[in-house]
Amino acid sequence: MRSLVLLLFLAGCDGAMPERTESPRPRPAVQTATLTGLYESGPSRLCIVEAAGAARFGLVVRRGADSGCSGAGVAARRGDRLRLTMAGEAACAIDARLDGAALTFPARVPPGCAYYCAPDAGLAGAAFAKTGGAEADALRARDLVGDPLCG
Repeated sequence: MRSLVLLLFLAGCDGAMPERTESPRPRPAVQTATLTGLYESGPSRLCIVEAAGAARFGLVVRRGADSGCSGAGVAARRGDRLRLTMAGEAACAIDARLDGAALTFPARVPPGCAYYCAPDAGLAGAAFAKTGGAEADALRARDLVGDPLCG
């Protein structure tokens, strides 16, 4: 019986070594010393461009195929916090958390932030990863109709 098992085992082996698969290459580390760059999460985008001591941003948060939020304004960093203040008719200042290349919005945002969203969408809990750390990366981001977010 042992001979039969050994024979079946050897018959299944053709002597070839198993094929070696390469693991995906890790993304290069993105600079986090400045805010400038592109932050992404699926179809959602946030771009920040710093110039002359000030930072401006644009964002699109997609919540489904036809739903989302968009806006633009100024950004200010204090330690691991990033305050994004919308420039528009409704008061909306979001105090997001920065952790390296990760940016996370709080679970609750001010009521005025709803102005920048479709009725069934919201900015609360949005999360982004910084995928590009240069101004050119930020300038690639587009809004819902294809216009530059930080242009």
